[in-house]
This record gives sequence, C-alpha cells and structure tokens, in this order.
Amino acid sequence: MKASTSIVFLLSCSTRAASGFQLPKATTAANSASKLSMSISPSSIGGLLVRGGAVAEPALQNFYGDALGYFGGIRIPASFLAGSSLAAMFIFKTKANNGELSTLERRVLGFYHFNSLLAFLLSLNTIASATIAHTAVLHGRFNKMAETAYMMMRREFEYEFVTVRWSFLCSLFCFLGMIASRLLIEFDLLKKDTNGGDSKNKKEIALLVVCSLGALATHLLSYVNQNLWCWQSLIGMTIYLGKMIATRAFVEARPLQIVSVGLTAASAFYIAKIGLRELKEKAGDVAT
Repeated sequence: MKASTSIVFLLSCSTRAASGFQLPKATTAANSASKLSMSISPSSIGGLLVRGGAVAEPALQNFYGDALGYFGGIRIPASFLAGSSLAAMFIFKTKANNGELSTLERRVLGFYHFNSLLAFLLSLNTIASATIAHTAVLHGRFNKMAETAYMMMRREFEYEFVTVRWSFLCSLFCFLGMIASRLLIEFDLLKKDTNGGDSKNKKEIALLVVCSLGALATHLLSYVNQNLWCWQSLIGMTIYLGKMIATRAFVEARPLQIVSVGLTAASAFYIAKIGLRELKEKAGDVAT
C-alpha cells in the first residue's frame, strides 16, 4: 500500500515538474514576440517594404488653396510695378524736346522709355492673366489632387502659370533697367561738364549706379535660372512660352491670338528698325 502511494506521489511530482518546466518557454516566447512587435514602429514599415522591393505610392494632397494663393498674391507686386512704370513713361518729355541732351543721353533716354513701356505691359499682363486664372480656380472644375502644388499648377493651369511667372520676372528686370537709366539722366551723370566742374566724380557715380544695379540684376537672374525647375534658364522658358502661344494661335486657330502674334512681330520689326537707324547715325558721327 505504501509502495503504490509513493509511486503515485512520484508520478504527480514529475507531471508538475514537467508542466512547470514548459511554462517559462511559453512565457519567454510571448515576451520575445511582444518585444519584436514593439521594436517595429509604424514609420519603419514603409522602409522595410522599400528595402524588400515594394515601392510606396506618394501621397496626393489637395492644393486648391495654394493655387488661389499664388494667383491672388502675385498681383500685389505686379500692381506696384505697373503703377510705377506707368508714371515713369511720361517723365523727361520736356527735356527730350528741348534738344539739350547729348547723343549718349538721348540713347539712354530711349532705353529708359523702352524699359518703362515693357515693364508696364508685362506687369499688366501679369495682373490680367492672374485675375483670369484666379476666376478659373474658383470655378473648381479641375483635379485638385497632386504630389506638389507645382505639379498641379503645371498640369491644370500650364499656360496661365507659365505666362504669369514669365511676365512678372521680365517686368522686374525691365523695371531695374528703367531705374538705372533714370538715375543716369535725372542727376546728369552722363553730361560733360564744360564749366570746370567735377566731371570725374560724375563719371565715377555713373559707374557706381551701373555696377550696383547690374550686380542686383545678374544676382536675381542667376537665382531665377536655378529655381525654374523645368527650364535651364529664362531664355528656355521664353522659348517654351513662345511655342505655347504659337500653338494657341495657329494650331488651335484662335483669331485674336493670331492678331496678337502679328502685332508683336510688327513691334519687334520697328524696334529693330529704330536700332539700326541709331547704329547708322553713330557710324556717321564716328566717320565725321
């Protein structure tokens, strides 16, 4: 009786020992699994997928407000350029008619009026195009989702976006040329002093004006060329815009656009004609 009781007691102890030996394994496996799950953060899952060969799709966002902000905000500096260049076009009329300007001053004055006219036209084109594009954005019938606001603008409003950017940048450089020319004429920095004045000082001030504004213009042009993204330089952007306008005029057959292209070509012809005339007069003065 005692032998059977001892055998049963030994079997029960061995069973408990075996079961107690298995529990730490299960607990260790559970703890290791929980530690592994805690070590993998949600932000690292995308990296693991990419390293495993899967490509994650870029998130699309709604850039409706960015389009409104761009076309609405660029009209403010463009309005400043338009108002300033419009007022500047009608200055120096009396001085030009009195014939008191030298040949160099007369040419700089022509450059001044040419830049003021271009600055006014381009800034006005910026304001009008941005206003029309702003209304088109308010209409809302376009795909507002894209990876970036730039991609959405190029896709949905390519002509308006390129036109507004190009017109504003070119009007800014024309404005700088207008300012430099006006400083040279307003303070008589190009006039030769025949009364024993300080002509050398005027010449140095004139060079200072040209160099300082030239430094600003070249700095801005370099920065613009670095951040056009789709073109290597402003010249490439100009060519691209010219192709877009030609397509609208002759491929899409828009009558008023054809008239606009013809008038622009006529303006370029008369500008070249006036420039050649000035070169002939300069050659005649040198010969005499």
